Amino acid sequence: MTAILGAGVLVLDLVLRPLIHVGSWLWLLGFVVLAGGSVIMLRARNTRIAPAIPAGKKISVTDTARLLDNFEQRFAELKARTASDTVAPDLYTLGTQLEQRGRTVQATAVYRHLARIDHGYRDVSSRLKRLMDADRGKTKPPMPSRPPLAPIPAAPAARFTGDTQPLDLPAADGENRPATPQRLGRYQLEREIGRGAMGTVYLGRDTAINRLVAIKAIPLAAEFSDSELDDARSRFFREAETAGRLNHPNIVTIYDVGEERGLAYIAMEYLKGRHLSDYASSSQLLEPRKVLEVIARTADALGFAHKQQVVHRDIKPANLMYDASTDMLKITDFGIARLTGGGNTRTGIVLGTPSFMSPEQLEGRTVTGHSDLFSLGVSLFQLLTGQLPFSADSMTGLMQQIAEVPHPPLRAFRPDLPDCVDSVIDRALAKDPEARFDSGAQMAAALEDCRARIPSGSP
Repeated sequence: MTAILGAGVLVLDLVLRPLIHVGSWLWLLGFVVLAGGSVIMLRARNTRIAPAIPAGKKISVTDTARLLDNFEQRFAELKARTASDTVAPDLYTLGTQLEQRGRTVQATAVYRHLARIDHGYRDVSSRLKRLMDADRGKTKPPMPSRPPLAPIPAAPAARFTGDTQPLDLPAADGENRPATPQRLGRYQLEREIGRGAMGTVYLGRDTAINRLVAIKAIPLAAEFSDSELDDARSRFFREAETAGRLNHPNIVTIYDVGEERGLAYIAMEYLKGRHLSDYASSSQLLEPRKVLEVIARTADALGFAHKQQVVHRDIKPANLMYDASTDMLKITDFGIARLTGGGNTRTGIVLGTPSFMSPEQLEGRTVTGHSDLFSLGVSLFQLLTGQLPFSADSMTGLMQQIAEVPHPPLRAFRPDLPDCVDSVIDRALAKDPEARFDSGAQMAAALEDCRARIPSGSP
């Protein structure tokens, strides 16, 4: 555009040179320069490039939404800045907005970093205490309203997979459970068989081929705000589709995915057996050779998933199903934890289970397959000892343990096990992701080698 204006000026120069004064010519040239600059500025505006927010500038609602959607980058930027009068207000704003959206783990990470810089800044101490009290169960967020669903006849309890609890156990929070819908899509629902933080699981029957399936139903419409619902729905179907492509003997098979009456659902193979969490107490431990074998198979399956660019994000004994009668092992709930990325409600509390989460996951950094191997190391420690390697009275304390405090040596609990088991756990629980096993297959090989050194029949 500037070039065109310049060409026009040359033509005018030839025609009007005898008629105009030198001062007028300079004025006209200045007009062209200013006009060209305006065009450039308009083009820059139309590119919609989001400018960086200067340190200390008051962050608007629009800016906050953009920064929360890119939390990892924003938090890394703030942590890289030196302590000053401006970094504390920016950290505080980010933390409060995360807390308001229910992203309590990430909010705690931000408050914790702010407290290291200035523990007395505004009410950061009381906010950390409130999160700590909520983590201890002293305070509970309000329950979202849910539409009534048509009841069906009661049936005997059964067990299933994932983060659910079997029906023969009381609900952890004393919640009054809604009645079961009779159908979802082409699936006839026979009874509820489990309930957890990410929804309800039903025993269903595929009426098209008369096959029993397990249906995990998540009330997206009730659990996400209107502004977040479309994103949550897209993430749900994307993650379910990705997990459905994982064809491995130790990964649960997903048959179908859909949505009806505000319930997003996944139809998957119906599994028998018990969660490995049933074997995580000191009085119910499996024999060490079996534990190493099962965890090695899990590591191999995770390695397969990681090659497909799929990260589980919530590996724990409760998401590992084992049937001793058939020696069948299945990893469940691939991709479900990722659904809560922008959630602001009860089902969107954390991206995973805090006690099993890696340091980078707790701090909101980029999560890779190395994070799953850390979680698997925590699971291995618990299945061998009946104890978690990291524990604290609050979420803040737990995060500090996982991020900074070395785990206790395994042989302090199990001196009967060879040193190689300790070595496997030490590497899996390294704070630095790059110091862990390179792959699930490498971890599986180390476990199998160590298993061969344990005499058969060891208690």
